[in-house]
This record gives sequence, C-alpha cells and structure tokens, in this order.
Amino acid sequence: MHFLEVHPEHLNIKVEAPPETTHGWVVTYLGGDEQQTPLHKEGPCWTGRLPRSNLHYRFRFLVQGKVWWYNQSGVSSTSPAFHTDFKHTEQAPPEWVHGRVFYQIFVDRFKNGNPALSVREGEYLYEGHPVKARRWEDSPTREHGAREFYGGDLEGIRQSVPYLKTLGVNALYLNPIFESPSSHKYDTQDYHRIDPHFGTNQDFARWMKDMHENDIRVVLDGVFNHTGDRHMWMNREQVYGFRGAHQGGDTRRHYTYHGPGPDDYLGWAGIKTLPKLDYQHPEVRSKMYGQRHSVVRYWLNPPYNVDGWRLDVSPMIGKNGTDEGNQEILSGIWQAARETRPDSFIFGEHVFDATRWLQGGVEDGSMNYHGFTHPTWGFLAGVEHRMQPAQVTAEDYAQRLTTSLSSLPHPHQLAQVNLLSSHDTVRFATLCPDPDLQKIGAALLLTFIGVPCIYYGDEIGLQGGEDPDCRKPMPWGSPAFQGDLHRWYRTLIQLRHQEQALQRGAFQVLHAQGDELVFERRLGPERIRVLLSRGEGFLSPLEGQWLDPVTSQLHRKQVRIPSKGVVILKSTCK
Repeated sequence: MHFLEVHPEHLNIKVEAPPETTHGWVVTYLGGDEQQTPLHKEGPCWTGRLPRSNLHYRFRFLVQGKVWWYNQSGVSSTSPAFHTDFKHTEQAPPEWVHGRVFYQIFVDRFKNGNPALSVREGEYLYEGHPVKARRWEDSPTREHGAREFYGGDLEGIRQSVPYLKTLGVNALYLNPIFESPSSHKYDTQDYHRIDPHFGTNQDFARWMKDMHENDIRVVLDGVFNHTGDRHMWMNREQVYGFRGAHQGGDTRRHYTYHGPGPDDYLGWAGIKTLPKLDYQHPEVRSKMYGQRHSVVRYWLNPPYNVDGWRLDVSPMIGKNGTDEGNQEILSGIWQAARETRPDSFIFGEHVFDATRWLQGGVEDGSMNYHGFTHPTWGFLAGVEHRMQPAQVTAEDYAQRLTTSLSSLPHPHQLAQVNLLSSHDTVRFATLCPDPDLQKIGAALLLTFIGVPCIYYGDEIGLQGGEDPDCRKPMPWGSPAFQGDLHRWYRTLIQLRHQEQALQRGAFQVLHAQGDELVFERRLGPERIRVLLSRGEGFLSPLEGQWLDPVTSQLHRKQVRIPSKGVVILKSTCK
C-alpha cells in the first residue's frame, strides 16, 4: 500500500515493500516519456518525491533479484496495463466531501411541513388527467404515477433537521425541487424557480442558510439532459403567452427535431413530456452553464449557496440528439461550477462504468451503481442490474470492487457516491429481506471507500418495489425508528465520523473466499479492518492488538466472525 502527500510544489510518496527489497523506483509517464525516479528506504517503507502535476505512476521493485511491479491492479511480475496505474489529478474533488454522509430525499414523500402548500385534489391537469392528493399512509400506484402528490416540502425537511443530526447525516442530495407539474419533477418547467408546492425562492434561501448553520451540505439534482414539455423553451402546453419550440419559435433550435411537425422532437427515452436539449446550439450551453445567470451558476451563488449538483443521466447529455460532445459539455458544467463556487461537488448518474468521466475536470464522482450497488446486491441478495439473478461469491465481489477502483485516481475513489437503494431502484430491504444481511449491507455502505448515501427510509428497512413503490412516504412514527437496524446505522455513521481512515483511507482486500470477506481501510498508520460473513461464522487471524470500537473489546491473535455477521476492528499498533 502507498501514500501520497500533496505539497504546493511537489508530491511526497511513501510505499510499503517486502523487507527483502533492495531497490525501488517510482515510474511516471509525462509527455509520452517514461521516467524512473529512485526511491529511498526509510524503515519498512520506501519514499520519494515527484513534481506536482497530472500524472500516471506505478512502482518497480527489485526483491531478491527479481523485478516486481505494483499499481492499482495489485502486484505482478510483468509490466501491468497503463490504465490501471495510480493517478494524481490536479482537478480533485473538494475536500469537504470525504467527511460527509449523504442522505437522499425525494421531497414530496419525506415530510409535509406546511399543508397550505400541498397540491389540492384536481388542482390542475397532468398529461390530461386531474392530479391526485393522496393521504400520507397511502402507497403510490402505477395507475396515477407522477400525478400523485403527498405534500412533502422544504419546510418538512427543515423540521426534520434534529432527526437528521441524531442519525448522523451531514449532507443532503435532493431530488429535483424546481417548478414542475409532476411529483418526481424531472420534467422541469422553470429552472430558476423553486416549485411553489415546496416553497418559494426566498424560502429556499433561508432554508439553505439553516442547513449550513447546522453543518449540513446540500447538493441539488440537475436535470440538464432534457426539460419538461411545459418549459418556456418548448411551451407545448401553451402555459406562456409567446411562441416556444412547439409553436415554431426560435427556441426550436434548443431541441432536436426530426420533422416539420410541432411534436417531431426527440424526447428522452421516447417520452414526449421530456424533450431532449440540443447542446449543439451555443445558446443552450450559455443558458445552462455559460453565462453569469445560467442555471448551474444561479443556485451556487448567493443568496442560495448550494454546494453542488448531481447530474441526471449525465452520460446522455450531448448534441444533435445523441451523446456527441458529452465530456466537453460536462467539463463546461464542472468548470462553471468551480468558477462560481470553488468547492462545489459535481457527480453524475452512471448506471455503468464511469471511468472515462472520473479522470479530473469532468465529474468529481458518480452514483456508484457499477462499482458498489450492483455488486453488493449480487453478493447479499443474489440479484444484479435489472433484477437479473446472480451468483456472486466473495471472490467475485472483491474482484468487482477492486477492478472498478483500479482505473480511478484515488481522490475520485474517495468521491464515488455509494448507495444501496435510490428512487430508481427496488428498495434494498425488499431485495434483501434478511435483517442480518441488511446490517452487513449497511456496514459495507459506511466502510467502503467513497461517500455513503442513504436513501430516506433505508435506515429503518423501508420496503419498496419498483417505481413508484420505492417512493413511499416516510413512515414517521413507525416502531422501526427504535429498531436494531436504525441503531446500527447510527453506530456506523458515528464510527465513520470518528475514523479518518474510513473517510480518506485506501482500500485493500485481505481475504475473500466463499461467504467470507475481509478488507482494510488504511491512512498512514491508521487501520480499520472489516470482517464479515454472509453465511457461516469463521475465525480470522490477527497480527498485533485490535480494538472493536463498537463493543470496546480487545482482540489478539484471532477474532470470531459470527454467522451472517460483521466485525469492525481498529488497530492499536502505531
């Protein structure tokens, strides 16, 4: 394992190597040329210094006369693939992210803090049908879908701050909050206006001030691939008294049309209420992120001071109805955000491998479905993406985790947004109904490298099938808030806040076999070891003395992992 210290003009490198090592080098690639910088032995480690810049690097050691290579894919006797090298980027994610535990809130379903704002039964038509005002105890239905409303609002979240702080979360990711006729609000009508059923812009400015005073960061959902059909640029429902794209106006160029008719435009996933924006047009780029009052910049600036953006379907954003120019556009969004708020956090929605977007200057992190969620479902619930059956051993699971990490710079590994459930998935408690395995899932979420994000209700084992069932109202008053799972989440979150190794440490698998997994998070001399079994219990050997921070019990030589259980240990050796 190696450690990198960033200084104003240089990088200090420290790497562990076997005691039989006689020579060591750090191999870098700059300007297409390979450079080998000798390392110097200091105790059990080898150290060196590199100029500060964007670079790829690996280590080469001579051990008992034989050459060994070490990079993110591990140790090998042959030169490893370039794309798995360690990477340092100067466009690193903001530091504040590492110490945060995120909580995702689907606003309409979280808490009704001001009933006067709630959508009334039949208040307006959505897709030709009257909207429905539902009781909090009702379950969402496919029949009414996005025209069902429960009354959750910003005030409800503000009233819940004591609960959030007791749980231990200190960052929020909010599903869309801008004006929209639907309950999900992914069909934006006005990017510069808070939905009036959630509050006003002035309410939101005060709300953000309250969040920051409580040390809670806030990231908003940016739906920048498409607008809603009621947006003034499209104006399909003729909400506005001027010509939009649907009436043949100049903003027709903001979208991709494939025919002369008013409805001959491309909708996201073929959905006509979600017309896809065309970033080929300079005015779209300017209005979305380029100009001073663009959407991206507007909410990062005072008086709102939002802390970042989650980019909806970010790999699909592009020109001419495709993803053409995607990384160029996302880089423009990232740069606009950093110019406006230098510590803003930008992460994208990626269902598949996001490596290309996470090399610096495009996105800081991604929703880590590929590198955490789906492998964890497979290991604990026996299903993966699109609910396909999967038989995943601990060996398979460990390989999926490490392979996904191997192509990412360490700062971006730390900024991957890990989740067990979201508004787009079956709830983890439904996928994995065994309470013991749910606790293992929570432990993985809170100890794996990256930023944990808890979907509201997961901390109490809230059940939910596919959309819209996964968007049930939060069952305030449920006995589950006094249950074992909720207590376990609080314990894990507290531990994560206490241990820098869990926030910033490197990740290394030590043992993976059958049902058994052991891994460590390491930061300098600090070591946190996580040992778990999804099946029978086992004995794991220990070197030195280890403390269980949950039970305060000391362990030497070995520790027993219970059946379907997890043990977390902290090394007491410095």
